[in-house]
Amino acid sequence: MTDNLGPLRQAMSELSEHGGSADLYEGTLHRSRRLQRRATVTTGAAAAALVFAVGGTVAFAVNHRPDPSAPPAAAPGEPDCPSIETLGDLVELPTDWSFASTGVQCAQTWAAVEVKRPAGGDVRYLFHYTADAGWRYQEQGTEWDCAELGLTRPAPFCTF
Repeated sequence: MTDNLGPLRQAMSELSEHGGSADLYEGTLHRSRRLQRRATVTTGAAAAALVFAVGGTVAFAVNHRPDPSAPPAAAPGEPDCPSIETLGDLVELPTDWSFASTGVQCAQTWAAVEVKRPAGGDVRYLFHYTADAGWRYQEQGTEWDCAELGLTRPAPFCTF
């Protein structure tokens, strides 16, 4: 077997004279920059999504948290729970006494509020609501009997 590769070698030689060299540097640089931009955009989008997810969760939780200072909604036929200011207008507290910031506790037509005094100790003022007179001061004490007040449900200021 004789190899007759002369014409092939001649053709390859002519091609190499006119073809030049392959420059891969520019293409590699272009692809590298494109991958870097993609990574930056992807990281930024992931960070933004995380911020929105956490922020949305916090906003949802804050908006759906019960307000501790807001009185509970009254049942149909019962008066709304009065504010501390409303009850404060009904009585004149002794010097250095004040209503506690814990708020008003209500049950049906009764409301109680804790009083802070220099001597300490638990004291509550009890108020009663009637349709003709509105809220009126009833008495002060520490705890009352729910049955004597005519309450059919437990209240935080009395016992059954």
